Amino acid sequence: MRILCDIWRPWDRPGGRVRAFTLIELMVVVVVMALLMALLVPSYKSAREDARRTVCLANMKHVGVGMFTYAADNRDQGPRIMDPMGTTAPRTLLSRSGELVNLGLLWPTIVRDPYLYFCPSQTNFSFNPRVADMPAATIGASYAYAVHIPASNSPKLAAIRHLAMAADDFVSRIGDPAGMGRYAHRVGYNVLYTDGSASWYADPDESIWKRNVAWDDETDDITYQTLYDPAAEIPEDEYGDAMDVFRVWHSFCYNLPDPF
Repeated sequence: MRILCDIWRPWDRPGGRVRAFTLIELMVVVVVMALLMALLVPSYKSAREDARRTVCLANMKHVGVGMFTYAADNRDQGPRIMDPMGTTAPRTLLSRSGELVNLGLLWPTIVRDPYLYFCPSQTNFSFNPRVADMPAATIGASYAYAVHIPASNSPKLAAIRHLAMAADDFVSRIGDPAGMGRYAHRVGYNVLYTDGSASWYADPDESIWKRNVAWDDETDDITYQTLYDPAAEIPEDEYGDAMDVFRVWHSFCYNLPDPF
């Protein structure tokens, strides 16, 4: 029995004394652990955001499939864009005052899960995101729809296959100096195209959400057609900030560099 004890208790010392860690050894362990945490925590956060971005992209593709399914039953036309609320027609709205609008028209017969309209990274919204209140209330989601098409119109998908049809919300909420991109991926936006593909648009300088972009004034004569040609000159002096929403969408459509 004594031999077994010696095997399983090698730390015993003559006289019953056990060697303890010194203060310096404990400090070294603490420093090493702190360094490991400093290295691993950012990597963990980055991995979580990459996973959310992938889910967001998958959600967009599901919505895209729904959009084409809708168009197949409606003479190749996508969901009708809402009528203006005052001067603007926010393209992230799914419903208002008892009616479905924009991409909300796909629910519940085509897009049955309303949470597919939401980016898992987004933590703040321009409008109430409580889908349980659809369609009675004004409900908004994460994805801006068909910014290049005027309000009260239905996009004809076959005619515009090279353009973006939906993207992560990048427009500022009233009273908020920053765009919604600040509350989602920050450094870029997922974009859905009319050929059914979806891809990442990088904005490493975060210039889009910092720009405080507003929805288009649907009552003026400024439309996306001004920028329809990918080589079009943007009339900076003539229209100023009123063109910002179209500058961003134009960059999404043609994968152009930072619009600002």
